[in-house]
Amino acid sequence: MTKGFTLFFALLISSLALAIGLAIYDITVRELQLSEAATQSQYAIYAADTGAECALYWENKYVGNGGTSSAFATSSADTQYAVSGVICSGQDIAAAAVAAGTWPQTSDANDATTTFSIAGATTAAPCSVVYVYKSGNPSVTTVISHGYNTCTTGPLQLERVFQVTY
Repeated sequence: MTKGFTLFFALLISSLALAIGLAIYDITVRELQLSEAATQSQYAIYAADTGAECALYWENKYVGNGGTSSAFATSSADTQYAVSGVICSGQDIAAAAVAAGTWPQTSDANDATTTFSIAGATTAAPCSVVYVYKSGNPSVTTVISHGYNTCTTGPLQLERVFQVTY
């Protein structure tokens, strides 16, 4: 009788140890998934920040085409915006956007929208798409930067957005 009880007790203890081990394994896997999601979210935030900072830099530091102080158009009458030489992350974003027809994308007598992209080194690298809206007189500027953890569209792509208005 004690042999049966000992065997039953050993089976009960090993089942309990297995259940605890599986629970710890499940928690560990979930924590790793959350950690990976947080890491990818940081990549998207940094990409959005890069795009916003690039736009703000060239909004305030650009000098060219007749001494204008912005690389971005303010209206349809503004022809002094940059068409090349606006470098972000080693890329001439103005020349690429002019070639794509998004520099400026839309404009009328009182406002203009300029769109540009900062691509990653590969399609798996973080990238950003930036919209610079200028409207009114005096001009109010809104920069909206969409950062992505990867340039490849799919269920694992995360997007983070920064908006700056001044």
